[in-house]
Amino acid sequence: MAPVQSNDQRLLDRILDDQHRRLAPHKSREDFFTFFTADKALQEWDLDNDEIMDGIVDGAHDCGVDGIWSFVDGRYLTADACQYLSGRSGRIDLVVLQAKTSPGYQETVFEKLHFHLPALLDMGRQEDELTSHTNAKLLERTRRFLHVLEESASSFPELHVRVIYACTAPEGPHPNVKAKGDRLRGELAKITSGAKAKIEYLNAADLRERTARGAKAVAELVFSEAPMSTSLGEGYVCLARIDEYYRFITTKNQALRLELFESNVRDYAGSTAVNSAIADTLKSGTGEDFWWFNNGVTVVADAAQIIGKRVVVKEPQIVNGLQTSHEIHSYIESGGHHRDRSVLVKIVVAPGSGTARDRIIRATNSQTELPAGALRATEPVQKDIEESLINAGGYYYERRAGYYRNLGFPLDQVVSMARLAREVTAFALREPHTALKHSEALLLEDTHYSKIFSPKHDLDLYRRCLDVHAALRRFLTDYAQDRPLLGETVENWLYPMACMSAHTLTRLRQPTARDLLNIDLAHLDTELMERMATTLDGAFKAALRQNKAGGVDRIARSADFTTRLRQTVVTQTRYHITH
Repeated sequence: MAPVQSNDQRLLDRILDDQHRRLAPHKSREDFFTFFTADKALQEWDLDNDEIMDGIVDGAHDCGVDGIWSFVDGRYLTADACQYLSGRSGRIDLVVLQAKTSPGYQETVFEKLHFHLPALLDMGRQEDELTSHTNAKLLERTRRFLHVLEESASSFPELHVRVIYACTAPEGPHPNVKAKGDRLRGELAKITSGAKAKIEYLNAADLRERTARGAKAVAELVFSEAPMSTSLGEGYVCLARIDEYYRFITTKNQALRLELFESNVRDYAGSTAVNSAIADTLKSGTGEDFWWFNNGVTVVADAAQIIGKRVVVKEPQIVNGLQTSHEIHSYIESGGHHRDRSVLVKIVVAPGSGTARDRIIRATNSQTELPAGALRATEPVQKDIEESLINAGGYYYERRAGYYRNLGFPLDQVVSMARLAREVTAFALREPHTALKHSEALLLEDTHYSKIFSPKHDLDLYRRCLDVHAALRRFLTDYAQDRPLLGETVENWLYPMACMSAHTLTRLRQPTARDLLNIDLAHLDTELMERMATTLDGAFKAALRQNKAGGVDRIARSADFTTRLRQTVVTQTRYHITH
């Protein structure tokens, strides 16, 4: 006889059924539950679909870890993020997720994590020994964490490790489970001196509450002086005390609300002369007010309304004032006091949501010279891609993280800017190693960005890249059910096979963008994909015989491997490549 479900369990099941059907009908229930749980567990960081999936390592040889994500000062650590971080990291977060559809917590979950995690997070680990029982994706994600931990050692950042155990239990864990969790917490606190470790349990009620909470689209700012309203359109200029502004830009956990800065064309610049001056002004013990020496911040919103001593803002975006906001956040976090000092805040409700908002973003960020290519999301080519993909049907291009996911569109149809950049790089540019090694560089550095998002490209090329990868992704998911992939990581196979497809579908050694647009996708059938998978498997094995260090993960990220793979494909008679 099945145990009687609680109301929270029944309601969570209904939520899961509905979201599984709408968002990811092709995923298994267990795989969707892992994504669903990760989305709720990482809510305060507002990750997009691809960033959530980037950290999911569930599968063969996952060492009991379903997902693992690293953050530096609230910023998700992508494959190449280290080179763009400031030199003075204040906080590193490591989040480990275990998600189970079981209706109760199990001691064995912590026993497995306790056995594997200390070895994975040891800076002196022997990767050759770990390769035999650890999948390549988990090895690479833990490698990212260890690398940033070592690189930021001189700034003595705070290290916070959080293990989240989520399941559909009606209540909290049994004391025996908690005891095993506490043992793991004690072990993780030894990663570095001063490290803080925490075990967090999410049951059915917790997951329901986080689902209902959703993305916060409304924020309130308490002002210290009556705002001055504008006569043209809707908008306010006001002074807000420093501590009240701090509350406006942070979550309940005192993390910076990064979603407020999505439209800001700069990232935080770290220890620059300007930022040091802002920090010095905040720390000054004189009676001079902060806003006298600071240009303040500009907020663009869909709507704003005065209610008592606060202004309620719908869909706020801080389009200028990122540096000021970071310094205020850092100042309060380190124990600073407001001392009745204020910051100047401009709230603008632009007519419509298109060109007026973009002109405000550009104008308010033009007081200082911008690095080349800093403005991306509002560029015409990005808007054209979004419109083109929507009009053609099937894909929703997220220039703003989380927008289409929050509207309930299927996960495989929601495309981030980073995902599109990688898929164009792998298929159209035929550089799978670059797609695997880089994420941020593809968007931040002009040498990459201009080749990927060129106004000269036919917009249909972007859809073609997505269609090819979608077909390969479906194939590899099914293929891996019967024949485990070397390294147990789909991404190391996906991008090389996309590169191979450019040759096998055109039957050309050097296909152009026009050639790629002219291919017939019906030719990318199961037979061809199986042939390519066999060729790639052989190429991986040949490379491993020469050098096993780093495994498939290292090999797939090598430009030399891409060259050898391309040569193998174009010379094999089975692919009929003649020109």
